[in-house]
Amino acid sequence: MGGEIVAADNATDNATDEDSDVHSILDRTAGENASYSQVEVVDDWYNEEADNLSDDDQQDVEAWLAEAPDPADRLPSEYVRAIDSETHITDWEFRNGEFVVHVHALEETTVTMAESADWEEGSGEYRTMSEDLSEGNNTVYVDTFADESDGVALSFATELSMEEQRGPYISTGSEAADDPFQHFGGTSGLFSGVAMTTLLAALAAGIVVWQEDSGVVKA
Repeated sequence: MGGEIVAADNATDNATDEDSDVHSILDRTAGENASYSQVEVVDDWYNEEADNLSDDDQQDVEAWLAEAPDPADRLPSEYVRAIDSETHITDWEFRNGEFVVHVHALEETTVTMAESADWEEGSGEYRTMSEDLSEGNNTVYVDTFADESDGVALSFATELSMEEQRGPYISTGSEAADDPFQHFGGTSGLFSGVAMTTLLAALAAGIVVWQEDSGVVKA
């Protein structure tokens, strides 16, 4: 933009951290290249500060917002299942023992996944992993211990999905009519995988909180 946006009357002497963030976005990022989160920050700030801006600055901010993507359009038009209110599975497939999952995230987040397979009496192992998602479209690859002949499911959890007390799974299905979950070790196999996903996601979230509180890292 042509010049730095400065709030009239109060000027920049008492500029808040939010003001600095907004000025940085406006000065360094063209509206058409802005992320949805950046647009929301600028839009919220402008709604509060518009009366304190000069006419020229108001026009500059409005022009920037006009070029920016509309946050209302950021939800995928079609999706298979919501992981949480901000993260959606848009497509998936299972081939050669591997899930390929396409996920759209409104904000950066971490998703935890756990495999549920054809568990019989005895012991075995299953795949679990966490993946950091960037804002926008992501593709996640999850190699499982199952093969094409096994029924296999994958459950998902994020910190937000736990707050919303929900979480999805995807599965390759079962040919059994009497027990639709028989290829997941019956219902106990599937829901054990779901419970493990939630537990692991909760553990990961707890570690981040502990790190923040102890000053080890800043998330």
